[in-house]
Amino acid sequence: MRYIYICLLCFVSCDSDVISGCTDGSACNYNDEASQDDGSCQYPLEYYNCLGACLNDLDEDGVCDELEDSGIRVTVFLYENCPIAQYMCGPLRDAYSYFCDTLNAEILFRGFSPNSFSTQESLIDFVIKYDIPFDVMWDYNQTNNVPGPHTQFYLPIVTPEVFIEFNGNLVYRGMIDNSYEALGQWSPPTENFLHDILMQLISGEEFVYSETEAIGCFINY
Repeated sequence: MRYIYICLLCFVSCDSDVISGCTDGSACNYNDEASQDDGSCQYPLEYYNCLGACLNDLDEDGVCDELEDSGIRVTVFLYENCPIAQYMCGPLRDAYSYFCDTLNAEILFRGFSPNSFSTQESLIDFVIKYDIPFDVMWDYNQTNNVPGPHTQFYLPIVTPEVFIEFNGNLVYRGMIDNSYEALGQWSPPTENFLHDILMQLISGEEFVYSETEAIGCFINY
């Protein structure tokens, strides 16, 4: 009986020394106390640091130098607990699939949450649950309790709201499609702004700036 007790004590003691976490020093959530990697490592988007700020931004305009004049860029602001943002993941997923996968167009899609209640973990779950084919990063500065650099640069009003740029110039901001023209009022979309504008841009058609009033969950600045 004493032998069994000693073995059990040793097993419990040894197991308690294992600390699970991210063991990759290049990850944003590296845990220097972790002794066992649990697959939770999170990494910044290319050209950005872990705070969502550009590694290189000489003109301090919030757009990384490597992405200046980089063709077509789609930036969308989402909040994982906003029902309209959840619904719009479908049209966003369809647009990415059609333009990036089917047409193999050179279009950068990126997403940000400007909400202080988001976390990196909740956004990872959001991306998985709604099968979002591009990264959605948390764009909020917890240290200073202020919106992150991308939110301050684009100044979105609600989530979801999409911004489309072409060669460094903003050409559209607003709705993804018009299935929500008022809060709580859904109808099948008759206009798909994101799809139509991207089609015009990749077709080389002349395009002038336009905007619509995005409907969604208001962002508190």
